[in-house]
Amino acid sequence: LVVPIMLALIGLYAIGMFALMLFDSLVTKVQQADAVLSRIPWRGDERVLDVGCGRGLMLVKAAQRLTSGHAMGIDIWAARDQARNDASRPIENARIEGVSDRVLVQTADMRQLPFADESFDVVVSNWVVHNVEAADQRLLALREMARVCAAGGTILLTDIVHRDEYRAVFDRLALRDIQLVMQSRVRDRVVRALSFGSYGPATVIAYKSD
Repeated sequence: LVVPIMLALIGLYAIGMFALMLFDSLVTKVQQADAVLSRIPWRGDERVLDVGCGRGLMLVKAAQRLTSGHAMGIDIWAARDQARNDASRPIENARIEGVSDRVLVQTADMRQLPFADESFDVVVSNWVVHNVEAADQRLLALREMARVCAAGGTILLTDIVHRDEYRAVFDRLALRDIQLVMQSRVRDRVVRALSFGSYGPATVIAYKSD
């Protein structure tokens, strides 16, 4: 009797976590994108980099806040990370939203960004870095984000895991005013408890000194 009950509980847990992650992916991620981007006092002339832009959620929303600036999205377009993922998707979504003149995309690996130092005023990444399984490789990605971020610029890294790791890395890279932003502290505690600490969507915000 004990074994069937345990298997049932494990099954319910797996179904619950899948449902939670699906809801977050389809609903929460969209809501959080606007909330995160609203933390920047946009001028309109910023150079924005979206690391792992996928279909262009953050890329397009950032471009909507620009006038003379531009938003660059990079990705390796891996189908395992996001279904129907290719470079045409963000371009088409930018066209639909009327910001295609402010959006560029390029195939590139986040661990080796093909841009000069301090090329961007704002660097964003949304639910992407966790796809890099090895910690030393995630470190490379964060170092690259810091490298291409201009002096006085902002990094907004949203992910579903590794948030303490990201904060620690940014601290070692001498970024300043590092903040952890969650959609809801109560929800965060519940979700982390249910997932035994393995799941907790949050945004790490860091600034590069002038």
